[in-house]
Amino acid sequence: MDAHRDRTAIRIRNRFAALHVARLSPGESVVVPDAPFAHVFVPRGEVDMEAAGSLRTGDAVRLTAEGGQRITATTASEILIWEMHAAIQGQ
Repeated sequence: MDAHRDRTAIRIRNRFAALHVARLSPGESVVVPDAPFAHVFVPRGEVDMEAAGSLRTGDAVRLTAEGGQRITATTASEILIWEMHAAIQGQ
C-alpha cells in the first residue's frame, strides 16, 4: 500500500492490504489501523483488546470500520493485524 511505502513492512504485493506484525512485552500496546476491514490474530501470548476483551494464543477478531482500538499485552505476545481497503464486489 502506498500509505506504508516508506515504513519497514512485510511486502505482500497487494495494493489494497497491509500486514502489521508486533512483538509486545507486558503492558505495551498497539492500535488497530483505521481501515474498512481488519483481522487481528494472536499467534502467541495474551492481550486485552478494547471492545473485544481478552484474546489468547490462537484467537482472532474480524473488524469492519472499527480502527483505533488499542491492543495491550498482558503477557509477552505476538500480534498480526491485516489492514484491508478493497471494496467487496456488488456494493
